Amino acid sequence: MPVDAFAPVRLRSRDAARYARLRLRMLLDAPWAFGASPEGDKGLDVAHLTQALASKDYAIFAIDAPTPTGEWPDAAGETREEPELIAAAGIMRARSPKFAHRAAIWGVFVEPAYRGNGLGRAVVTAAIALVRTWPGVDYVDLGASGAAPEAQRLYERLGFAAWGRQPEATEHEGRRYDEIHMTLRLRPGDGRGV
Repeated sequence: MPVDAFAPVRLRSRDAARYARLRLRMLLDAPWAFGASPEGDKGLDVAHLTQALASKDYAIFAIDAPTPTGEWPDAAGETREEPELIAAAGIMRARSPKFAHRAAIWGVFVEPAYRGNGLGRAVVTAAIALVRTWPGVDYVDLGASGAAPEAQRLYERLGFAAWGRQPEATEHEGRRYDEIHMTLRLRPGDGRGV
C-alpha cells in the first residue's frame, strides 16, 4: 500500500483505549526498546491517557490500519468499529520552566508487518511539526536503543544528532542494551548558552 494511504492523526481523548492496545503490543514486541514494562505502565492506563491526550503540551500521532474498503466512516455515515493503530510517536514538552525550551519524542513504534513503508518517518515528522508550533521550544530530544540501528538512521535523516550513549541503560531477559541520546535543534541559538 502506498505510504500516502497512511496519514498520521493526532489522537484525542476518545482514542485512549486504541492507543493502550497498541502500547501493549509495542511493549511485548520490542521490550528491549522501551524503559516501560506492561506491569504498571501508565501508557496502558486508559484514564491516564484520556487526561494526557487532552493536554496542549502532550500529543500522540498515530496511523490507523487500512480498512478493506479504505472508507472511514462507512458510506452511510455510520460509525463502525474503529481500526487498530499500526504506528505511533508521542511528543511532550518539558514541564519544568527551566526546561520548557525542550520537548521529547517517545514511544515510536511501527507494527512489524508495516515496517519499511515510511510510517515511522510519518509519525515522527508529524510530532516535529507540532513542536514547531509551540512557542519557545528550540530542541527535540529522544532516546534510541543501541539495538535499533534502523531507528537511529531514521532519526539522523530527520536531522537528529547523537550526543551521548548511556551504556547498559535497559535490561531485558539478562541482556543489557545501550541508549543513544539524540537531539534536534529547531531554531538557531541566541548565544545564551554557556
